Amino acid sequence: MARVRADKSPEEVRYLLNRKGLTFADVDRLHGLKSGIARQTARHPHVHGEQALAEAVGLTPQQLWPSRYDARTGERLKPQPSENYKDRPRLRHCQKRRAA
Repeated sequence: MARVRADKSPEEVRYLLNRKGLTFADVDRLHGLKSGIARQTARHPHVHGEQALAEAVGLTPQQLWPSRYDARTGERLKPQPSENYKDRPRLRHCQKRRAA
């Protein structure tokens, strides 16, 4: 049985960018994207943002976000599954609940 590869987390994408000496804002500027698109793409699907980030880190969009692409054909899913638009829980939310 094949293992399903998980998407890179936004933190992992940021780390890969930082290793290249770039930020999300740099990617926006270099590729002519609206401000904040690269940052949002790390969490939610955006065609142009995915291509720009993948090019910046030297990987393919399929390697960064396999859930956004068909595993058999490599084509981008249209429409995207609704799970791709839901934010993952963040640690700080859990800390606030425990402290309350």
